[in-house]
Amino acid sequence: MSTIQEAATVIPAGTYQVDPAHSSAEFAATHMGISTVHGHFLKFEATLEGGDQPHVTGTIETGSATTHDEQRDGHLKTPDFFDTERYPTATFNGSLVAPDRLEGELTLKGVTKPIEMSATITGPASDPWGNDRVGIDLEGTVNRHDFGVDFNMDLPSGGKLLEDTVTLVASLSFVKQA
Repeated sequence: MSTIQEAATVIPAGTYQVDPAHSSAEFAATHMGISTVHGHFLKFEATLEGGDQPHVTGTIETGSATTHDEQRDGHLKTPDFFDTERYPTATFNGSLVAPDRLEGELTLKGVTKPIEMSATITGPASDPWGNDRVGIDLEGTVNRHDFGVDFNMDLPSGGKLLEDTVTLVASLSFVKQA
């Protein structure tokens, strides 16, 4: 069985597709300076190209965001946030530049910016059905204003309703394609 350290140095060559039933794509933002609101994207896809220069591409359907609050979820779809009518998807395109770092570009609301995410790779491993799998856990932060997500409100006690920085987290299980 491979250890995390061994797997971090080599992802076997081949094309891997994300298994959405065993993966997640999430975001977290500080609300009123006192709590963190977590959101999840219910619809996303990703591809991993293994080998000497591992590469990950992904697409998220922005309208699939849920925070488990109907009113807030509706607001996320408006031009204040994701503007899902005009920009139904967000995309990522990046490469593993070190065993623990993924660098690439995130496109959100028609704006493309560089992003760096910490990476933890697990596997490769075979599942009980004979499929080869690789797992990647990613975490990084973005300034939402860089992507035109500028909505905010002043709080009566001072400060703002939302922090500028948003944390992005993905836990992805990839299955090698035949």
